[in-house]
Amino acid sequence: MPRRVEFAPALLALIAQQDGVIAMWQLAEHGVGWAPVRNRLQRGNWQRVLPQILVTHGGELTRRQRMVAAHLWAGPESAIDSASACRYFRFERVPLDPEQVHVVAPFESPARSRDWLRVRRTIGEIEVVKTERLRYVVEPIAILVAARDARDVDRAIDMLSRALQLRRVTEVELQLARGMLGDKHCAALDRALVEIGIGLRSPAEKLYRDLATSSLILPEPLWNQWLDLGDGGQPVCADGLWPDAGMLHEVLGKAYHAWGWQFETTSARTERITAAGLVPTQSTPLRLLREPAVVLTNLERTYQLNVGRGMPAGVRLIDPPAWAAA
Repeated sequence: MPRRVEFAPALLALIAQQDGVIAMWQLAEHGVGWAPVRNRLQRGNWQRVLPQILVTHGGELTRRQRMVAAHLWAGPESAIDSASACRYFRFERVPLDPEQVHVVAPFESPARSRDWLRVRRTIGEIEVVKTERLRYVVEPIAILVAARDARDVDRAIDMLSRALQLRRVTEVELQLARGMLGDKHCAALDRALVEIGIGLRSPAEKLYRDLATSSLILPEPLWNQWLDLGDGGQPVCADGLWPDAGMLHEVLGKAYHAWGWQFETTSARTERITAAGLVPTQSTPLRLLREPAVVLTNLERTYQLNVGRGMPAGVRLIDPPAWAAA
């Protein structure tokens, strides 16, 4: 019979603190090797629930144990997300599969969705509420991601409108939360946000329009104006265009534009716009919310420096191309 290894009081306290869930690296930090773990797994006293994550009993997992396991596997910067976080905030409008857990992790995390775990990775900041055992995303993010996960406009509208009615979130909080998400799987969510009165084509566009029209210096721009740059390339769409200054503005969602191929195409488009003789200006949804005065001042200064120059030769205002209108 193999010798039974007695665990140190500190390790026993950690296991109790984590509701009977423990990671292999935590065991190693307390001097426990693979042999006693293997013995407990073989006897059915313990079970492996995720890679390198164990539960110190052989029965059914509680919901809290699933969440602790998910958080340990996804890493210390992860947080409980979406419908799972909505349950913590007692927002009952969001349906929840009791065996499913949602977690958000930094983009570089190796964690991926599997079995009962749903992983969302993000390059943005993860704002959290901390408890003794777990971290949860803040309520506006939880509600917005749950509405996105619904992939159904009517269900998303129901969740978002109820959250607003109950004053669980504000329109500004939803706009800020939307700016922290990418565009992946957000078509139904954006339609829902428009239906409940938040945004034009997107919440960020409404923020930008409200800011630009508040100016005493800027004339109202042409909204969503398509341009032929005269270089033989694809037409581009300016969120706002001031023809008398040859100046345009784009709102760039960081989570969508700031990495991978989208970063490259955004950079290439800006180069084309500049080479055509136009003056490009840009902002992110977060800056529109957090630094609106700075964004507006910079827009006004750029406009005043360029007003009167008009549109550069070879650049034409055009109707939306057929592929964009489809």
